[in-house]
Amino acid sequence: MKVLFVARNVFRRLRHDLLTVFMIGTIPLIFILLFGYAFSGSPTEIRVIVVNHDRGALTLNTREFGQITVERSLSAELIAGFGKKVFHIRRMDDESAGERELKEGRAWAVIVIQPGFSQGLIDRVLQIKGEMPYTYQGRTIHLLPRKEAATGPGITLSIDRSNVPVADTVVATMERALNNLLFAYIGGRDVDLRELLKIDYVYAGKADYLDYYSPGVIGFAVTVITSMLTLIALVREERNGILERLLTFPVHPWELSLGYTLAFTVIAILQALEVILIAYFLFHTMFVGSLLLMLFVIVVYTIGLQGMGTLLSGLARNEFQAVQYALLIIIPGLIITEAFWPVEALSPALRPIAYVMPLTYLNRALRAVMLRGWGISGIWFEIVVLASYAAVMLGLSILLMKRRAHTR
Repeated sequence: MKVLFVARNVFRRLRHDLLTVFMIGTIPLIFILLFGYAFSGSPTEIRVIVVNHDRGALTLNTREFGQITVERSLSAELIAGFGKKVFHIRRMDDESAGERELKEGRAWAVIVIQPGFSQGLIDRVLQIKGEMPYTYQGRTIHLLPRKEAATGPGITLSIDRSNVPVADTVVATMERALNNLLFAYIGGRDVDLRELLKIDYVYAGKADYLDYYSPGVIGFAVTVITSMLTLIALVREERNGILERLLTFPVHPWELSLGYTLAFTVIAILQALEVILIAYFLFHTMFVGSLLLMLFVIVVYTIGLQGMGTLLSGLARNEFQAVQYALLIIIPGLIITEAFWPVEALSPALRPIAYVMPLTYLNRALRAVMLRGWGISGIWFEIVVLASYAAVMLGLSILLMKRRAHTR
């Protein structure tokens, strides 16, 4: 009976706390709706550059007419086989310019179709089949293998593998399009695609999914720890009167706010270092960049996150509400900020939201440092976004402290 008494007492208090009841019902709903609408499956609209040097001129040996020349661009058929959903294709004529775009992070892959691709592909088909019917000038003729058949890879695929799910999707789409093109001519016979496709990895060539997830885990851990700690600590100190007593001391509100920021930032750094060291020494995750640069980015992000926590603590009346508010930060960070899957795998309607979430830029910066080895010049945009977020949130948290000081 005492157990029931305690349980009834809990529900009796909840009955007088409508905000908490509302959040209890709303948080799970937000979580499942975000998950259901956000995750669309495989990445789509992947930024890919295509450099097509193939002109589609075919020299064919025939039984009926000897050697003939026809115009047929198998490279155009290959590109059409990519589909309109998976790749967002940008065509370029300069191969070196495309490689530069890839190395600077403005594309995920560069597909270079070499001169004579169409000729090389049809030569391989004829080497496998030996003879093939072909419609020429309204009649059916028979194509024969050429002695001077073209050799060597017809396609060079350069990929940034720092985004493993995107890189795997690019390779799978490329191989599927090649297989479909070959199937149209040779049916179900096996073909070694390595003879046609050469793959080069510009960044993180040996990265696996654990390497891809590690920066997201670090960013997510920092978010959970800092948001929870800030909200719960400030709400508890306000309820216990500690915050009010601190405001009676000869200390300015901005000093109080910066003091909390310093303490929580140090804790976040220690937690991040713990995750980084375990990931590197125990799981041997890829790490090619600067540890100090990673910590600097984490510090900038943590300052903004602490400011956000301070603002939300002003709305929470107890620790339970503080946890619920923290979940409002954590859940979107888990689903739509590239922590565990790329923006390209999100529903197109929700992708713009990812670009207004600070954690997206932290994850991108950490991944660029860890897997690409980039320095400040490579992640300056992400640093500017995070610094702006930190400045705004810290400024608002100081204003909140001033208001608390004036109303005590």
